[in-house]
Amino acid sequence: MTPPNEPRIDDEEDEELTEADLEFFKKRLLEERTLVKDRMQRRVTEAVYEPESLPDEIDQASRESEQISLLRIADKERKLLAEIEHALLKFEGGDYGTCEGTGDAIGKRRLLARPWTRYSIHYKEKLERQKKGN
Repeated sequence: MTPPNEPRIDDEEDEELTEADLEFFKKRLLEERTLVKDRMQRRVTEAVYEPESLPDEIDQASRESEQISLLRIADKERKLLAEIEHALLKFEGGDYGTCEGTGDAIGKRRLLARPWTRYSIHYKEKLERQKKGN
């Protein structure tokens, strides 16, 4: 059974999004944006925090490794945030849910899994095959 407010998914892969679907996805993207911003800020804060002193070189090396890891994760979250922002802008243009590669509708199942996606599953698979071939 479909959870409340979640878009109803029929067998049609490229079914048009209803106004209720669009509302659902926009709300979900806004919530995700808030979560990602919070996580990213927390990681950056943790990464730049410098304890008063670390007793030995092993502790210092461990702390540096941890900082690098936190910053790497924060960078991935920054990229995800940019994708979310891009998806939110598509609402303004009226083309949310449209594949940027083909102009076809993106399936609701794909949007539920990745509401910030730019491509339909078929076009994304095509891009992946091309990437492997080069």
